[in-house]
Amino acid sequence: MARMLTVASFALLFGACAAREETPAASNDGKQVLEAYVAAWNSHDSTAFDTLMTADAVHEDIAQGFRGGPAETKAFMRGLIAIEPDFKWTLTDVYESGSHVAAEWTWTATYTGDSPIGPVTNFRGTARGTTVAEIENGRIKRVTDYYDNASFFRKAVGDSARN
Repeated sequence: MARMLTVASFALLFGACAAREETPAASNDGKQVLEAYVAAWNSHDSTAFDTLMTADAVHEDIAQGFRGGPAETKAFMRGLIAIEPDFKWTLTDVYESGSHVAAEWTWTATYTGDSPIGPVTNFRGTARGTTVAEIENGRIKRVTDYYDNASFFRKAVGDSARN
């Protein structure tokens, strides 16, 4: 009986230790995947999406009205590079729970093109937003960006109101 109790105790202790060791790795995994995804955007490396996104992944940018899979996300990136060649996406806070990661971020860029205030050239803007991602087996299954696109141009709106 004592031997069975000892074996059972070791089994429970081993199980608890194994679970404790897996939890930090799993919790850090989603954050690392999202950080790698942001780094790919910042370096304009759309080929990184091949290893960072599942084959059926979806990226949705609510403010831009974009929703697409990995191939469409690559094309979306190329379009953004054309109008914001120096964009930078900086994560400020990252929160993780299970297979979901949420991040607050800032976005800065020099923008040329149509805007809520009309056409602009070399307009330097910044905005804040949030991203929610679902991670599956170390890859992005779904990523959704939420922000107010007009807030990027708020300084220009204020400047034009003063003129």
